[in-house]
Amino acid sequence: MKRIFIWMALLLTASHETFAQDSLSARIVLIGDGGQFTDGIHPVSEAIRRSVPMDNKTVVIFLGDNVYKVGLPDDQVITYALAHNVLDSQISIVANSKARLYMIPGNHDWNNGSVNGIQTILREQNYVSQLGLDNVRFYPEGGCPGPVEVPINDDVVLVIIDSQWWVHPYDKPGIESDCPYKTKDEVITQLQDILARNYKKLVLIATHHPFRSNGVHGGFFGWKQHLFPFTDMVKNLYIPLPVIGSIYPIARGVFGTPQDLKHPDYTNMVHDIEAVTKSHPHVIFVAGHEHTLQLIKDSSNYFLISGAGSKTSRVSKSKRSLFVAQKTGFATLEISKNKNVRASFYTVTDSLRVPFSENILNFSKLPEENQEPAVKKEDAAFKDTVNIAASEKYIDPNSIQTWVIGNNYREEWATLINMRVFHLREEKGGLRITGLGGGKNTRSLKLADAKGGEWTLRTIDKDQARAIPENYRSTIGDKAIRDLSSAAHPYAPLIIPDLAAAISVSVAQPQYFFVPDDPALGVYRPLFANRVCVLENDNPTVDATDSKSTGKLLQKMVEDNDQRADQNAVLRARLLDMLVADWDRHFDQWKWGTRDTGRGKIFYPLPKDRDQALAYSDGVLVKVASNNTLPFLKGFRKDIPKVKWLNWMARDFDRAFLNQLDDKQWKEIIGNFQASVTDSVIEKAVHRFPALVYDIDGKIIADKLKSRRGLMMQAGMKYYHFLSHYVNVVGSNKREYFRISSEPAGKVKVAVYERKDNMDTAYRLYQRVFDHADTKELRLYGLNGNDLFVMDPDVSSKIKIRIIGGRGNDTFNIRGNVPTILYDIDSSGNFIAAKSHAKVKFSTNPEINNFYWTENEYTTRRYPRFRPLYNTDDGVFMSVGYWRQSYGFRKNPFSTRNQARFTYAFKKAYKIDYEGEFNQVIMGNDLVVTGKYVNPTLNNFFGFGNNTSIDQSKNIGYYEAHYKYAELAAMARKRFYDKASILIGPYFYQYWFKPESNKGKVLQYPSLLSLDSGGVYDNKTYLGGKLVIDINNLNNELFPTRGISWTTDLSFLGGLSKNAHSVTKLTSDMTVYASFNSPARVVGVLRLGGGHLYGNNFDYFQGYDLGSNNYLRGFRKNRFTGSAIAYGNLEARVKLLTSSWYLLPGDLGLIAFDDIGRIWMKHNTPGGWHNAVGGGIYFIPFNMMLISATVAFSDEGHMINISTGARVNISF
Repeated sequence: MKRIFIWMALLLTASHETFAQDSLSARIVLIGDGGQFTDGIHPVSEAIRRSVPMDNKTVVIFLGDNVYKVGLPDDQVITYALAHNVLDSQISIVANSKARLYMIPGNHDWNNGSVNGIQTILREQNYVSQLGLDNVRFYPEGGCPGPVEVPINDDVVLVIIDSQWWVHPYDKPGIESDCPYKTKDEVITQLQDILARNYKKLVLIATHHPFRSNGVHGGFFGWKQHLFPFTDMVKNLYIPLPVIGSIYPIARGVFGTPQDLKHPDYTNMVHDIEAVTKSHPHVIFVAGHEHTLQLIKDSSNYFLISGAGSKTSRVSKSKRSLFVAQKTGFATLEISKNKNVRASFYTVTDSLRVPFSENILNFSKLPEENQEPAVKKEDAAFKDTVNIAASEKYIDPNSIQTWVIGNNYREEWATLINMRVFHLREEKGGLRITGLGGGKNTRSLKLADAKGGEWTLRTIDKDQARAIPENYRSTIGDKAIRDLSSAAHPYAPLIIPDLAAAISVSVAQPQYFFVPDDPALGVYRPLFANRVCVLENDNPTVDATDSKSTGKLLQKMVEDNDQRADQNAVLRARLLDMLVADWDRHFDQWKWGTRDTGRGKIFYPLPKDRDQALAYSDGVLVKVASNNTLPFLKGFRKDIPKVKWLNWMARDFDRAFLNQLDDKQWKEIIGNFQASVTDSVIEKAVHRFPALVYDIDGKIIADKLKSRRGLMMQAGMKYYHFLSHYVNVVGSNKREYFRISSEPAGKVKVAVYERKDNMDTAYRLYQRVFDHADTKELRLYGLNGNDLFVMDPDVSSKIKIRIIGGRGNDTFNIRGNVPTILYDIDSSGNFIAAKSHAKVKFSTNPEINNFYWTENEYTTRRYPRFRPLYNTDDGVFMSVGYWRQSYGFRKNPFSTRNQARFTYAFKKAYKIDYEGEFNQVIMGNDLVVTGKYVNPTLNNFFGFGNNTSIDQSKNIGYYEAHYKYAELAAMARKRFYDKASILIGPYFYQYWFKPESNKGKVLQYPSLLSLDSGGVYDNKTYLGGKLVIDINNLNNELFPTRGISWTTDLSFLGGLSKNAHSVTKLTSDMTVYASFNSPARVVGVLRLGGGHLYGNNFDYFQGYDLGSNNYLRGFRKNRFTGSAIAYGNLEARVKLLTSSWYLLPGDLGLIAFDDIGRIWMKHNTPGGWHNAVGGGIYFIPFNMMLISATVAFSDEGHMINISTGARVNISF
């Protein structure tokens, strides 16, 4: 180790001499993936700490994976001490120095990119922050994506982005969070803004994931990985596996995991970020992730990887590589005052070496900018007013637009209004631009006046796609969504202030302006010039003080129990939302003002962003969609249908901020609301519209408002009962006393008190009385702190009460007659004084105490789910289905799912299918129930064997085998990360045969096929069991483009009746979907499978079948039957176009396939492999259904299949 530091000193001296003529401006030290010790120490960190000058010119950046393998664990986990020691060793580099240190997260810091990753990254950030070191920062904070702009000096800017947030498939901060940028669009917008403002500077973009790489994550595999694949897991495990060993490196090199550059999500991140960085002349990307040292130049950009902080992995060299090394070490970027940039790589092994140190660029020269001509003040003067329409995009719709999308508010958008012109340097005494807001579909400018007041100027013509939740957007075509903006009233925000003032709710006063092509807008000129915008005060508080975001308020409520929301004011504000039918009221649509009570702070709501107030569409698209798929789009009408769905976007918000008011308080507040919002208030508000707009719809809107006001008691109380079904009572990180006591008429009172150091509990924080008629479940969360939970002995109720103690030493004294469940860490610090009827579910897993503000979903139903189908064998048949999914406490991803389907074929056959999933009902495991009844089957039977013939003299109907059957399975399921599962349970099968249904058919005379007549004619009953192993990580249920579905099924059926043969079957079926981009244009599908039936005797309906309904399109159904089977299908799906037609938006594409398969019979296996090829088309309208039409060809003819549903090639 001593030799290392001597060499380091010499090298730094040499470096200093090099910069003597060009003095150093900044030194950036880059180290990534340093999350583990080597023999109890951290050699790379130690080398940096002892040898690099830690002066005010030095910035150290840890590039993620700061703690292996699953980030910083909970402090109650045994590995916590070792993990935080690793962090300490890294942070100590800059201890007691003027150098700065920045830590950014990697995938391992996000619990290795797994479930509960957000909790893990927050623990790590909190640990770093609580150290209180002024020169150490963990960015981005709060699990947010960034970008975070960090000035290094006057010439260099560091931009930090959490790339794991981008590719993380599980919970992560979104619109409910306190993140300044909450969506990918907003991240890109802010990055674009940072680059524009720093055009003349060197920009370093720091992420954990590299944007170029010649390492493992870049898909580079050497001969050793193909021949000795196990050496990647165990260094010296040289077991040769030629050919087979190549499967994994080829698959990963082509398709990638979510952590690989070839994965579509990763690829999209690189594409989207580089799309905005390409306009900047001098950008260097720095990253870790790969356990290597690399410098790559691609086009005009440099990509530096320093991820060998504690590990090494293989790396290849390409023509783009300037340097690669498979050794532990770090890198530096030294920037001189003459704007030269020197990149150096240091390897730290038995000695310190500098295998690479070169000047890589000079950023003093800039490409010529398109300079705006100098504008004199008098030339920049504009008119004070102008006649302008809000937008001209919705004028003159054709008849299809009018029918599908509707007339909506098209006339209001197109009406010319005399509008004030916005003068940036004069309005509000002169405004200056402080930043850019919004995302891809909307823009806003952040402004500040001379007194420090904050304002937002935002465009009013927005794309509805931003408002509609992302998981619903694909059900409506892009063109239709754009035209749906006509359903938003352009001047709706103007009516809100008068309505809000009547109910004592503070809101901003919107002012409409036309923004001219003003040079004062600078780089924002192309985004805002010649647009109609609204200017609003960011802080419309009653005392003109700063406001807080919802995310910040939630954080304060958790941190301290004397920080609370004014729930009366919240309800008044939410009633206003319902009055104007504003359905887009999620967490980010609110700010909060503050009042000091002397015992803490009360936060009152400041609703903002009224884009969806008064929204209404009279087109058929929204009318149909709002009945089932998009029920929250009912719109502004005289009645208030489906009030719970009107408030769906606010479901988490309402459970957080309306959990204390009881039914009497709701009724009182609603009554006061109705009395306050008088006809005169409504008329005054509506007359705020521009006069020409009022003439169009003012009276209609006023009438609707009056009608909805009259219905508010009915609708409001209906929503109260819905919210009261279960209620969260949330403590804080301080100490609380929860008391559950009895009330008359079998009601229950929950009160929460503050516990002081002297155990004083006089100050009440929460109180509400609950009635079982409304409330079925209460959830009490202690969060952190030493909390006390007491239930009085006289409490008796049917309300289920869950008590989640939280971190700290909690005491439970539960003595009543109430179904109660206790959750907490299984430790000596948690004490149960009494538990009465309570179930105790303590665990050693700290996640037992997790709490989320966003865990609320609605029970959803889909029906009638009608599907017409056709194929050559079955003819025309159709089905109708019902689907229901419900949610429950910690039942992820859902509580129950029930699917039932009735199918009828015009050949006079029908079947009933059922599947039910009931999660975590059997000792934490699931119950899966499947059933089917078919009467009769439309199967064929051509005899046993792989080479059976068809008698051409007979009609094909002769081979139909008509019988009835019913099957039922009830299996317990153990899930593993929702990607794999094991199921086991009993399996029942019943067979019925009616000879009269088979007259003139193949089974009339079984002996002709060497079948025993008793085996065919006798009804049979079977009982046995199933064991199923299922692996499924498909990215989409309807139309997968990536992933694998692999099911292995071992079943046994024992005969319970005469002539019922017992059989055992082992079957395995694997389907792999692969694509290179997202959204995918070309999808490859590979299906492989096989099975074997064990038993000397089995009946014709028990064998394996191969045909158009089973793996071999182009042949008749059940064409070959035997005791063993093998098959393979290769399919290509190519998207031709995405239809934007209003009536049927969706993806249209081609299908081509090649099937091969065969069966075996004991002592009878003539014939070889059967082959079929074919193709067809597919269409996915509204992203809700897969429609396919295919034709398959074989040496026996062709088969046609037209399917609607969730897969290609459906049979009866």
